[in-house]
Amino acid sequence: MNFEVIPFLSFNGHGALAIAFYEQYLGAEVLFKKSYKEMKEINPRFEYEEGQDDYITHSVLQIGSNKIMIAEEEMDSTRPWQLSNSSSLCIQSKDFSVIETIYHNLIKHNQVHILKPFKANSFSPGYSIVRDPFGVIIQLTVTKHDF
Repeated sequence: MNFEVIPFLSFNGHGALAIAFYEQYLGAEVLFKKSYKEMKEINPRFEYEEGQDDYITHSVLQIGSNKIMIAEEEMDSTRPWQLSNSSSLCIQSKDFSVIETIYHNLIKHNQVHILKPFKANSFSPGYSIVRDPFGVIIQLTVTKHDF
């Protein structure tokens, strides 16, 4: 079978800001992005509330050799929207300088919160955990293993 698993993040009205953040601080490349306004132009029956023209209906970003998807809507509408601490993005490389550079780039943003500073631990010569301005937990790992 040939398929891929892509993390899909819902940002509850902050999707465009999150995309811009990932472009600037992680070097993300936007492969696809449609706003609510653009979707309405494609499908006149698409409805949304006033002031949501720039909300993201769907996007795909390339970060390193992987992809993430970003939109606004919650996936489980039976529960209140929240971004949980039960998941994270893990960025890893065998190249110490790559992970160290990403870490220092991320922490330049004044709303990135360092949960674990970048340093060696028992499984990695360089490891950190940060929370981005949108509540997404990002693990940065210098790995010793092929992936």
